[in-house]
Amino acid sequence: MKKIFTFLSFSLLCFSFYPLQAQEDSIKKQKEINTIVEILAAVNVEDSAYKSIATQAKSHYTEFNAAWEKLEEQKLSKMRIWRNQELEKINLSTQNLFYPFSGPDFLNAYLLYPDCDNYLMFGLEKIGELPKLNELKGVFLTNYLKNVRGAMSEIMSRNYFITKNMMTQVSAQLKGVLPILSIFVKRFDNEILTIKKVFIEKNGKTTLTSLGYQSKFNLVTGLQIVFKNKQKNKIQTLYYFSTDVQDLAMANKGELLKFIKSFPEKSAFIKSASYLLHGGNFSVMRNFILSDTKSVVQDDTGIPYKFYNDQNWYVQLFGKYARPVKDFNYGYQTDLANRFNVDKTIKPIDFTFGYHWWTDKSSIMKCVRPEKK
Repeated sequence: MKKIFTFLSFSLLCFSFYPLQAQEDSIKKQKEINTIVEILAAVNVEDSAYKSIATQAKSHYTEFNAAWEKLEEQKLSKMRIWRNQELEKINLSTQNLFYPFSGPDFLNAYLLYPDCDNYLMFGLEKIGELPKLNELKGVFLTNYLKNVRGAMSEIMSRNYFITKNMMTQVSAQLKGVLPILSIFVKRFDNEILTIKKVFIEKNGKTTLTSLGYQSKFNLVTGLQIVFKNKQKNKIQTLYYFSTDVQDLAMANKGELLKFIKSFPEKSAFIKSASYLLHGGNFSVMRNFILSDTKSVVQDDTGIPYKFYNDQNWYVQLFGKYARPVKDFNYGYQTDLANRFNVDKTIKPIDFTFGYHWWTDKSSIMKCVRPEKK
């Protein structure tokens, strides 16, 4: 009897040890992730054991912060004021944000919609990984941080990514978008709690795994970053999926729409989207946005004005309308241009937004769907 009691006591001790060990490992992993991202984002490293890495990365801190301060002064501070004035009502009623064709642009999503529970984003770029903490030294550290600044140079100066450049820079140098997404999360004073790989099953439900897990099934694959804002004490979740959403591809991806549809009280944000929603190849995504979101804030590269007009959406205009930049030989909207010419209620904006980043000809459309009767 004594032997049985001893065995049971030992078993219970082991059983209680493993959850405790798992919790300790999780906390250690979380600290490592935040330390890595703090260095990439050129912010203060909170773990004193790794402050020496920040010292080694002094030139990165200097260059990155100079670019960020310029972006803050010229664009972000002004956009924040505009958001508080023009998006207050939308933000109060928006629980979840859908940002199609976003790439890794969490910057604008979080700036304009800072209080959402979930951010649903996708692009063609791979999901990628973070560097290991023990790799951040010497030549690797210098080159990696240089690649970070290179990959982010366009959004820091223009406030949008150029897709063809991103596909090269992110895939070859950073292995995917995770480093950039993480940097934006961190720059907004958030603590990263977990980073997981996420698969969307055919029923629209998700499966979470470690980043290194490789599924043998052909599933829509992405990232889940759970974070907590230090000022708001609010846990929020960012999803990014690497996937093609052309109509032909969407014929076999009904689970993606099921997943997005499962998030209620949803608004959409569309910016610098290459006028993809103007053509016939993306009608599934266009119709989904029009039917499943309660509001859309976009530039002229999003859904054409005529679709909102035909469905009696309330559309408020800001800024100045201009023809698409020379990179696009399509996308000009005569009806939208006419509205800009005659509408006396259009308010100016004092920041650039979209492809006309070097002029004052940026436009924003705030579109609100009519209440269903």
